[in-house]
Amino acid sequence: MMVRNDKLLTIVIPQHKEDESLLVRLLVSINNQVGIDFSTIDIKIIGDGGYRLNENFLHSFHQLNISYLYYAEAHGPGYARQFGLEQSFSRYIAYMDADDELNTVNALWQFVNIIHTTGDHQVIFSRYVEEHQPDVDGRKQYTLREFNPSAAYGKWLNIDFLREYGLYWHPELQHAYEDTFFLDLVLTCATDVYYLDVPTYTWLYHDNSIVRTTVDYNQKYLDQYVLEGRLWIKEISQRYPNRERFDVNNGLINIYNFYKQHPPLIDIEEQFFNEVKQYVIENADKINLRYAAQMYAEQQSQSVVQSFITFWQEQVSGLLRFKEGSGQKVLKKTLSVIIPVSSETSYIMMPLLLSINNQVQMPLNQIEILIIQDGQVMKDVDNLKTLFPQLDIRLYQTPHQMGPGPARSLGIHQANGEFVMFCDADDQVHTVNAFAKMCRQLLKYPDTDILMAKYVNEQYNQKQIVLALWDYNYGAVYPSWYRRTFLQSRGLDFHLDLHSYYEDTFFVGITMRTASRVTYSDEVIYTHRLNPNSLIHQNLTVRQSNFLVEFCRENYYWFQAAHKRFPQRLQSDIDNFVVSLYYMYESYQLYSIEVDNRMLLITKKIMLENEDYWRGWTPALQKKADNRKTGDAENISSQQLFKFIQKFMVK
Repeated sequence: MMVRNDKLLTIVIPQHKEDESLLVRLLVSINNQVGIDFSTIDIKIIGDGGYRLNENFLHSFHQLNISYLYYAEAHGPGYARQFGLEQSFSRYIAYMDADDELNTVNALWQFVNIIHTTGDHQVIFSRYVEEHQPDVDGRKQYTLREFNPSAAYGKWLNIDFLREYGLYWHPELQHAYEDTFFLDLVLTCATDVYYLDVPTYTWLYHDNSIVRTTVDYNQKYLDQYVLEGRLWIKEISQRYPNRERFDVNNGLINIYNFYKQHPPLIDIEEQFFNEVKQYVIENADKINLRYAAQMYAEQQSQSVVQSFITFWQEQVSGLLRFKEGSGQKVLKKTLSVIIPVSSETSYIMMPLLLSINNQVQMPLNQIEILIIQDGQVMKDVDNLKTLFPQLDIRLYQTPHQMGPGPARSLGIHQANGEFVMFCDADDQVHTVNAFAKMCRQLLKYPDTDILMAKYVNEQYNQKQIVLALWDYNYGAVYPSWYRRTFLQSRGLDFHLDLHSYYEDTFFVGITMRTASRVTYSDEVIYTHRLNPNSLIHQNLTVRQSNFLVEFCRENYYWFQAAHKRFPQRLQSDIDNFVVSLYYMYESYQLYSIEVDNRMLLITKKIMLENEDYWRGWTPALQKKADNRKTGDAENISSQQLFKFIQKFMVK
C-alpha cells in the first residue's frame, strides 16, 4: 500500500551489474553514519535488469530499511532513478550510485543539521571527492570537487518541490547525460538552493565505469549530448519561453565546442550529424547565427569564431535561412484570450468577439486574442481585423484537426499575456465589465495562480432557453484565468492525446492540485451558450458511449501524471475513479459488448500500471460507493459494485 509516510529521506540507488561485493562498501558507509535516526530513512535499490542481488545479503544490514525493487528489462539509470522517485514518499530524496560511498561518517548529519538550523530547502547541494586511477606505485589520488550541477550525487532534493514542478528524468536519455538534463531542470526551476560547503560523497574510481573507460566518454556519446540539448530546448520552451532564444543559440556554441574537443567516434558520427540536423530543424525560428557568434566572440578569438560560423553554415545548408535581426519585440499583455475554432467562417465567433470588444474599464490594448484554427482555415479570416480594429487578433493554425485541447495548448505556447483565459468560439463574455472585475480581484490577490469565477449556462427549461447559474465548474476551463508563468514553470498543459472529451477535466484537475494560490471570485463573467451542434447534443446513446470510454482514457493519462506529481494520492484517486465509472455505467444502462470491450482495453492498462495502488474491492470502497448519492449515483444502487470490479478492474 502506497501512502505518504513521515520519513525524512529516501536514498535511491540504481543497480544493474553491480554485485554484493561492490554494493557492500556503499551500504556500510550508510550504516556507519552517526547522528542519524535511521527510522527516518528509506533506502530503495532499483534493480535495473542485469545482475539480481541476493536479498539475504541486504537483510544483514539490520538497522537500515532497505527495499529491493527489481525488474527484468534494463532501461538505464535515468529510468531507475525516476522509478525510485515515484516510489518515494519522504520529504527529501538523494541519489547514490551503487559503486560509490558516503565519504564521512557524518555526511548525512550535515544535511540534517542544515535543515534543523535553516529550515527546509528545495535543493541542498554539497561538494564531493573524486577518486582517480592509481598511479604507477598503486597510490590512489583524490580531488576535492566544487558543486557539480551535472551529477545527481551529493544532493538532497525536496520531493514536494519536484512534484509541484513536474520535474523528471527524461525517458529518452537512457545511458548518457540523463543527469545533465534532470539537474539543469531542477536548478532552473529552484528558487531556494542551499550550498553546503563540505564534501559528503566520494565518486569512486572503477576501470569499467561508463565515464572512465579508455574511450573518451564524450566522444562515444556525442550524439546523445546533442539529443539532450534538443530535449532541453523542448522543455525550456514550455516552461521559460523568454530564455529559449538564448538557450538555442548558446546550444550552438556548446555543440560546436564539444565537437571540436571530443570529435565523435566513427561508429556514431552519422548519428551525431543526424542529431545536429534535427536540432537545427526543430529550432529554426530561434536560431540567429549573428547573435550566437557575438556570444561566442566574448570567449574566443576571431579566427575561432569564424570556424564556428563556417561549421554551422555547413550544417544548416538547405535547412533554413539564418535571421540576421534580433527578433520583434512583443508588447506584454495582461490577458491572452485563447479561442479554438473549427469552422469555415468566422460568423460563429462574432458574439464572443463583440463581447470582448465592448469591455470597459480595462484597456483593450492589454488584451490579445489568439484564434487557433483547428484543421480548417476560415475563408473570411481577413475580415476580423477590419471588423475589430481595436482588438489585437493573432491567428494560428494546427497541422490537422486535433480537437480543442491540443488547440488550446498551442495557444498557451504562443501567448504573451500575464494570464490566459480559454473561450469556446460560440460563447461570450457575460457583461461589459467582466474583465475589469477580474482585474480588481488580481489587485486584491496579486500572488494568485488561478482566478476562478462563476458563469451562466444556457439550457432548455420546458422548451424555453434560460440562464442557469453555475458556481465553480472543475470540469471546464472557461470561467477562469490562469497565470501563464505558473503553467509554464510547472510544465502544466492540456494533454495532447485528449482531443474532444475530458480535456478540460484533466487540465483543471492538474492545475488546481498544483496551484499554490487559487482565488474564487463571486462574479459571473462568462456565458456558455447553447449550441445544438456541440458534442453534448449528439445522439444520447452515442454520447454516453463516448463518455464512458473517454472517461477511462482521461483517467489513464491522469494516473500517469499522478505518478510523477502526487503519487501519495493515487490510491484515493483510483478508488474515486472506480466508483465514478461504476455509477456512470449503471446509470447509462447501455450494456453494449462493443462499449464494454473498448472500456476493458483501457481499464486493464490502468490496473496493470497501478497495481501497487489498487487494492481491489474493500469494505471501505463499498462504503465510499454507498455514501455517494448525487450526480450519476442518484437513484442507483451500489450493490453491484463488486461484480463491476470483477468485470472491468482486472489486469
